[in-house]
Amino acid sequence: MATWKPAQREPDALHSCIYDYLRTRSPQVYQPGGNAPTPLGRSQETMANGEPLNIDLTVTPVGMSSINSRSALVFEVSGHAADTRKGYKVDGQVIIDRQTLAFLLIEANLTVINQG
Repeated sequence: MATWKPAQREPDALHSCIYDYLRTRSPQVYQPGGNAPTPLGRSQETMANGEPLNIDLTVTPVGMSSINSRSALVFEVSGHAADTRKGYKVDGQVIIDRQTLAFLLIEANLTVINQG
């Protein structure tokens, strides 16, 4: 994997809310010895634009990687999110430094599955 680079632009309110949801549930993400999917729980969050966002995601350990010569844990993210206008399927990835448990990557790809 290439060296770390900062984000090229600020995430939109939707992505930012999902990233915050994943970061605040970090104790649930890292469970030593566990290989089963871990539901992070359904939650209603408020996006930066003031709109509500319902989120229900699950993380699944998929293996280990090496980033900049550091050992890292790789998790797959899946689930759903919905705001007042659209429903989304969420797929992504979380990579955590094994020694410090710091997030090295949080990625969420959204696919619109319905519009209200």
